[in-house]
Amino acid sequence: MKRIFLTVGIVAVIAATAIAVRGRPLSVEITAPSVRDVRQYVVEDGKTRLAHIYVVDMPVSGTVQRLSLEVGDTVEKGQRVATIDAYALKQRIRELESLIERTRASVTGVDIGKPKDEDIESALIHVKEMRDGLAIAKQIRMSLAIQEEDAKKAFERADALIEDNVVSQSFYDTAEAKYKSLLEDVRRSQLEEQAAQKALNVAELAHRRIADSVDDNEYLRTEHEAQIEAYQAQLAVLNNDLEKTEVVAPVSGPILEKHVEARRVLAAGSPLLRIGDLDSIEIECDVLSEEIGRVKEGNSVEISGKALMGATALGHVTRIYPSGFMKISALGVEQQRVRTLIEFDNTALGLRPGTSVDLSIVTAESPEALAVPERAAFRREGAWYVFVVDGGTARLRPVTIGLRNDDWAEILSGLEANEVIIASPKNELEDGARIAPVD
Repeated sequence: MKRIFLTVGIVAVIAATAIAVRGRPLSVEITAPSVRDVRQYVVEDGKTRLAHIYVVDMPVSGTVQRLSLEVGDTVEKGQRVATIDAYALKQRIRELESLIERTRASVTGVDIGKPKDEDIESALIHVKEMRDGLAIAKQIRMSLAIQEEDAKKAFERADALIEDNVVSQSFYDTAEAKYKSLLEDVRRSQLEEQAAQKALNVAELAHRRIADSVDDNEYLRTEHEAQIEAYQAQLAVLNNDLEKTEVVAPVSGPILEKHVEARRVLAAGSPLLRIGDLDSIEIECDVLSEEIGRVKEGNSVEISGKALMGATALGHVTRIYPSGFMKISALGVEQQRVRTLIEFDNTALGLRPGTSVDLSIVTAESPEALAVPERAAFRREGAWYVFVVDGGTARLRPVTIGLRNDDWAEILSGLEANEVIIASPKNELEDGARIAPVD
């Protein structure tokens, strides 16, 4: 009898406990599906940079004065950034101007003298000298043209390689400076060849006039006028060089690098400064290779972060590099990433180069989709489920999920807009459990 009573007592206690547990409903938060735009993101960190950086170099050979600007200073487009000593150029210009005036004075005395035998001989010698000078000018121009073509090919190769991070920025800058220097030399040699050709024409004309018109000194007028034209051609070259002695900034922006400190004698093409174009600021980010397939050029980008002080800006993907690279994460993990560029309007933000920002790249979007809080949906045995509130009972409901982000999950099927679901299911919640809903 004691065993019977003991067994009955244990069963009673178990039954009472089960009834007590079953009778206590589980408190849960409830919500209803909503219709909203659901976006899918790739979230990354980014950093602003300047897309266009300009190298200011020596336009002509000469002595550059000490640069007063420092790295970090901001210059405006057209502002003088360097000065080249123009004393020698100005003296040569004065010399040519004097020759022009003297030759013009000779024009007025055309009727005074007549040509002599020694004049003819002198004119012939002068023709030979001018012909030799033209041949030398042509040879120099052809040689420089060959060098310029080689430098152009080298620069184009460097331009292609730097985009793939194969070569350094300094290698690219050196190739660019050499190409620009030779390009300027070719232009100068073309002008000098033209001046030599005009000088030869003048000499031949002078010789022909003397030889054919011994008794007619009118040829002197034409000779002097042609000589003036030759001097003016040389003067144009020098005046062009004189204008370049005041070196100005090609764009508005900060000085990124300064190559020259004190007064120095430099050859044409030597770098002086590197200036960044603030209007070309963009964002560079490195996207994981397993996520880059979802990112396309033109995708919208939401920009945020501490630098924006609570504001949010919009941009779009402008370029995805063709190859990836290995990068060590902050946790020391090797990751394969692909460089991506983002364009945005920096007018109101005023971000500086090198500023860190947070990026959310929109890879897909479902407008006016039926959505539930992301934490309301969960996976079980490979399928997605939500708990639907059926009176005071939780019912497990399979659903089909579309786009998801950190806040919302799109419901493609399995749920209606007028149903009520559990917003954040607890681990102990099971199908058929009693619940106490809380909004």
